[in-house]
Amino acid sequence: MLVSIGIKPILQLNHQLKDALFQDDKISITGTVLDKATDTPIPFASVSVVGREQHVQSNGKGYFTLLLRPEDRRHSLRISSLGYVSREYKVEALLDKAGSGGVSLFLELKHRSLKEVEVTAKAQKWKAQRVGYHIDEGTSFHYRFTPSGTAYTVTAGQEIGTRIRVKRKQAVLQSVSFGLAGSGNAAVKVGVKLYSIKDNLPYQNLLHKPAIISIEPHHTGWITVDLEKHNITVEGDFALVVEWLSETTRLNSGSLMTFATTPKGQVTYYRAAGAEPWRIRKSTLLDVKSIGMYATLLYQR
Repeated sequence: MLVSIGIKPILQLNHQLKDALFQDDKISITGTVLDKATDTPIPFASVSVVGREQHVQSNGKGYFTLLLRPEDRRHSLRISSLGYVSREYKVEALLDKAGSGGVSLFLELKHRSLKEVEVTAKAQKWKAQRVGYHIDEGTSFHYRFTPSGTAYTVTAGQEIGTRIRVKRKQAVLQSVSFGLAGSGNAAVKVGVKLYSIKDNLPYQNLLHKPAIISIEPHHTGWITVDLEKHNITVEGDFALVVEWLSETTRLNSGSLMTFATTPKGQVTYYRAAGAEPWRIRKSTLLDVKSIGMYATLLYQR
């Protein structure tokens, strides 16, 4: 049984209905991110409104849908992906040329130069793989956050997480995601932690600085936290953990997207505070056997 998250249907943008997209004060824009040289889709590219925190990630075929506000028509979209030069597009111009299939947004591979010698770097080919549990179940829509590196001064919060199994020897961690069933009546602070594994339990935190995000009240859906700037390379299994830092909204059975059955191989860790020992499975603070949580890893081809 899946907890309902209540995401509103997203409007399909098309040229004929452009002037009717102000229902509920929202506009949606859809499109595909493509490699300019090969015209092939770029998976898991970041699409954001310049000057705003909200952004989304294209799917495995480069396709995305982004929900906008009417005033965003005056702004620009920034498109970025690992190994490519970021590019900005005017929202107004995209709305003017959008057809029923959405817009095509192109990125160029990065090139590097050395003194007195101009070279074109061989393009690194990366394969993205999402590893974890209940990937995109409930909804495929993600809210993307860039974490702050500032510690949040509050006593250690409740932590819950899962073991992420790395099938290959080495991978770069791009982002982590967890399903949020409801953030409650107040904004909450959530810390993302990554632990090495020792004796089948979380051991040492792999992050050199805090990764804290702030979530608005009544927020539901998949939360994706961008960790590319942390430059983390994983060489084995690790524990992906979220820590509830806000005293006003404690972690409870309605906080995370939960499922009735445990997927094969999922191990759930929890502890009530940072100084307490880790425990596995049935928790007194979140009485479920299964939670939605996964990581996006990049493997070099």
